[in-house]
Amino acid sequence: MKPNITFDAFYKAGPPILVLKPDPPYFTIIEANDAYLNVTSTTLKDLVGRPILTAFPQNPNDRVSKNTEVFYNSLLTVLETKKQHVLSILKYDIPIRGTEEYEVKYWMVTNYPVLDDQGNVAYIVHTNVDVTSTYEFVKKERIEIEVEEWTNKHLREFFAHAPVAIAMLKGRDLKVELANSLMLEVWGKSQQIIGKRMSDVLPNTIKLEVLSLISQTYCTGRSHYKEDIKMLLAREGSLEEAYFNMVYHPLRDSSERVCGVIIMAEEVTEQVNSKAELLQEQQRSRLAIEAADLGVFDMDVESGVLKCDLRCKEIFGIGDGDVYDQAREFMNVLHDDDRNRLIKLMRNAFKRPLINGDYDVEFRTVSTVSQQLRWVRAKGKLFFNTQGMPGRFIGTVLDNTRQKREEQLKNDFIAMVSHELKTPLTSLKAYVQLMKRVEKKETDTMTFETLEKADTQVNKMVSMINSFLNISRLEAGGIVIEKSAFEFNTLIMEVIEEVKAIVDPHVITFNGGEELWLTGDRNKIGQVLTNLLSNAAKYSLHNRDISLDCCRKNTRAQVSVRDRGMGIRETDLPYLFTRFQRFESADTKNISGFGIGLYLCSEIVKSHNGKIWAESEFGRGTTMYFELPIK
Repeated sequence: MKPNITFDAFYKAGPPILVLKPDPPYFTIIEANDAYLNVTSTTLKDLVGRPILTAFPQNPNDRVSKNTEVFYNSLLTVLETKKQHVLSILKYDIPIRGTEEYEVKYWMVTNYPVLDDQGNVAYIVHTNVDVTSTYEFVKKERIEIEVEEWTNKHLREFFAHAPVAIAMLKGRDLKVELANSLMLEVWGKSQQIIGKRMSDVLPNTIKLEVLSLISQTYCTGRSHYKEDIKMLLAREGSLEEAYFNMVYHPLRDSSERVCGVIIMAEEVTEQVNSKAELLQEQQRSRLAIEAADLGVFDMDVESGVLKCDLRCKEIFGIGDGDVYDQAREFMNVLHDDDRNRLIKLMRNAFKRPLINGDYDVEFRTVSTVSQQLRWVRAKGKLFFNTQGMPGRFIGTVLDNTRQKREEQLKNDFIAMVSHELKTPLTSLKAYVQLMKRVEKKETDTMTFETLEKADTQVNKMVSMINSFLNISRLEAGGIVIEKSAFEFNTLIMEVIEEVKAIVDPHVITFNGGEELWLTGDRNKIGQVLTNLLSNAAKYSLHNRDISLDCCRKNTRAQVSVRDRGMGIRETDLPYLFTRFQRFESADTKNISGFGIGLYLCSEIVKSHNGKIWAESEFGRGTTMYFELPIK
């Protein structure tokens, strides 16, 4: 027996159905079943008798999808073809009744005709299926696939052009997914390792340590970092030591689960070697400092904090500790006669950068522990910050006490001997002059000439003794500078006249210029000129031309004395103005002197805030220069 199934029951229980009149452009709604009303959240009152596009208008906020146009064209297609038309995915937002809002919806739509006996379209049956959730899921899946593809593409590009060695391992087996050329070089492998397990790829020299770190990273999900890993790399046909900083970072999927490991290696061979060389240099410097018995200090100028080693503490005579307040500890150990001078010097130095940032000064300290007096020489370098302010002051100190005592003893001895020698020489000179006056009246020319020579030698002895006395006074701070204003060219011409007899048969050519007025000790500057001219004659025996020039250089007067004699070796020039310094050679062995003349010249020029130097070409001659401030 057939079941009694009516069309009405089927209509009500079927899928969402809407019946439309074929009356374009309206396509008036005739009927809608319950399923359609539910899926569109409407009632028959909302729909029946209304054009389809009036009942379901276009979402004013969605002009891009053109859903009403697509739907209307589908209905027209059914009328024209009298065949079913399907829209697989149609975005058509449904108005939320009672509001101005719309609910975003995606549909699978079917429009098909109901024909009458003449074959004309009597009705259009419209069905729809809500596929919004399915569409969103598919869309998400597609986006994730596209993102993954895009990511993989750009990840490969990044790996290929990364400035460091980099590789990516995937899965629990840790198979090589990606590895750039730098990482392949580190491993000594080719692209054939892609897809292989890491345990089969690594060289034996680093396998155990690296596999352990990779496994820890994968299991714990924490990054690991290792510095200065040593490896043997095959480069240019031979094995070379290389050092790398290694990073092992967990790779996570979209669910934040660890799915692999990224390895990065940065070569630091050059830095490691430089560090080793620096350490060796520091050790050599430390040994040199210890061998020279030097102390080392490091001062933060801004805070006044002074750090120094054990030897520096001993030399400064300060107590135990690692850090000292510079103002309280260091300044307190300075000798009373040196404190103000050193404070002034340091303040002036800290106001502006020193020449090359170098610092060299001598002072005395009195230990707060033992009250012992020491002579100290400090040499260092002052570093300035970007604002031009002093920031850090580092250097070394040397206990100069023994040298100073020996110099003092020598100076005392020289002074004593010089004073003792002056008395008999004074008497001898008086006897020689008396005999010269007597013999001048006689006709014995030979005796008179002999007395003249004896008088010249006595004068030389007096001159040398006076030089020794000048050194003694200079070291004791006893040379007094008596300043007055004088015209420099006039003094030069007077000195030339005085030394003509001494330097004869040498000829002095003077090239003077404008008037130059100086303020200084006229006699002592004359002594400098005399000494330089005498030296020029003494050390140029064969070529007897001496040239003396004087000219203005900005705010200073510059003098040059040039000879064309034996010259000075380049290695000897830095020591030329050191006292008791003589440079022996075959040409100088018969030239008398103690090496004190140029030292005295240097000290006199410096006492006038001037400078003195020499330029020479060995075998071709020497030019001596000095400059003095113009009044």
